[in-house]
Amino acid sequence: MFKNQLLSCFFISLFAFPSFSQTLGTLKNTEESLQGYTFFSPFSSTRAYMVDNCGQLVNRWDRGTRPGLAAYFLENGLMLRTYKPAPAGPFTSASNAGGLELVDWDNNTVWSYEFNTPTWISHHDAVYMPNGNMLVLTWDLVYTDELIEMGRDPDEIAPEGYMWSERIIEVEPIGSNDMNIVWQWEVKHHYIQDFDSTKLNYGVVADHPELFNINLPELSSSNSNSSRDWNHMNAIDYNPHLDQILLSVRNSDEIWIIDHSTTTNEATTHNGGLYGKGGDILYRWGNPSAYNRAQLSDQKLFGQHGVNWIKNGMEDAGKIMIFNNGNGRPGPDFSTGEVLTPPQDANGGYLVPNTDPFGPATSQKVFGNMPGETFYSAYLSNIQRLPNGNTLLNAGSPGSIFEITPDREIVWDYLIPLNGDSPYIQGQNPNNNSTFQAYRFAPDFPGFEGIDLTPSGTIELGNSPVNCDVSTSINELEGTFEIDVSYLQSTHILKIQNPNLLPLNVSVFDISGRQFFEKKTSEGEDNIEILDLNKGIYFVRVLSEQNGFLTKKILIF
Repeated sequence: MFKNQLLSCFFISLFAFPSFSQTLGTLKNTEESLQGYTFFSPFSSTRAYMVDNCGQLVNRWDRGTRPGLAAYFLENGLMLRTYKPAPAGPFTSASNAGGLELVDWDNNTVWSYEFNTPTWISHHDAVYMPNGNMLVLTWDLVYTDELIEMGRDPDEIAPEGYMWSERIIEVEPIGSNDMNIVWQWEVKHHYIQDFDSTKLNYGVVADHPELFNINLPELSSSNSNSSRDWNHMNAIDYNPHLDQILLSVRNSDEIWIIDHSTTTNEATTHNGGLYGKGGDILYRWGNPSAYNRAQLSDQKLFGQHGVNWIKNGMEDAGKIMIFNNGNGRPGPDFSTGEVLTPPQDANGGYLVPNTDPFGPATSQKVFGNMPGETFYSAYLSNIQRLPNGNTLLNAGSPGSIFEITPDREIVWDYLIPLNGDSPYIQGQNPNNNSTFQAYRFAPDFPGFEGIDLTPSGTIELGNSPVNCDVSTSINELEGTFEIDVSYLQSTHILKIQNPNLLPLNVSVFDISGRQFFEKKTSEGEDNIEILDLNKGIYFVRVLSEQNGFLTKKILIF
């Protein structure tokens, strides 16, 4: 009877990992770096991660949906995360969101809501405000008749008969799954056009830098949706001291600042608010040709992402940081991290020249424009000023996160070791490991209060040869786990001898790092059913939260 059930027998060989050079995870960690914790939510993953300077996992949030695209770890200990339900409307961008959620450290959903209808969807980014509300980027469909009446060239309207118009909403969360829109701003109330004098918004573009030219050609030509999505705002930040909103407007290669102190009605006009300009653009920088005050050759920003004000208490507080991707920059491809100091008056408003572009003439480059600094991220990415005066740069496309000193020295370097949800093995060269944003936090960050930050081994499989001195109370388990795998026709069992009867987390990966199986065992459990495994090399990772982890390589003949 037993012989009839036997499908095949396999000889199991146990090996230690071969010795690989360091290709992923923490590549460099020095005393000059901020010894803290780095948070990221990969573009193709359904999870978010917090790691220490050695790349050891401190927390992982398993969400079941991909980010869309931003995620933040907040001072209240929650994660604010955009996510991607299936789009209900004709929005075809990889930057779609549709959902927004607040999640606690233990992966419990505190609040969620979906901004996802046939004519409206959230996208890219959202920002948490001191009052507990959130500012959210959204797209609305605006149709041909309205576009023509506003002065859009009919020949430049997408053939589908609509375009994606930007609307920013301030959301007050209600309960666990409801919300109230308490403020909003729409770009369609702030257009200028010199195409048709019989339509709305007609005027001289150069005389109105506070307005957006509705017929401006899309400049960042890599956006395949440019005929529909002609602004493509990809980042938002809020300054509570100025009550202003900072925006990255990728398709005109600019950053904008608008007034949040207006009422929703004032935001539709050109008057009102602390700065007296209603919902008009208070400040813009990066491409003065967008408002006809310079030549295209004077453009400064190229497909930028990740703009933010430097927070109070940091070096250069109040200035603006920009990750300038360099997508479309003349000459070779390279990205730069930049700091911008807008000319302001005593009340926090901005100096608007009569005929010249908004100042300053140039920004301060902090990395990327000097010999030996060349790096490039075509998409995604962000930049952050750290409490120790250093700067964190996230080159989002290649999944590279690194910290530099004011002297431009790289003092911490990390390459995300993931292919979607699956970890790579040390020694491999990763791809599909992009991330929209990454942030570093000092150990005294308020969000960590009352939280256990004990690490539990690196995300990547295999030993990391980098010299890393961060202390940890979890080490690789002493002794051995005797791992035995056998397959019968009616049952597939991964047998782990577990003499201490510990609860374990067991994962199985193939040689490419693709995860086949994951299970948390109950105390005393040692026989685990898994799916069929073909002949080949696999890695079994066994994690005990109390004692540490062990990784074994198995060869199935």
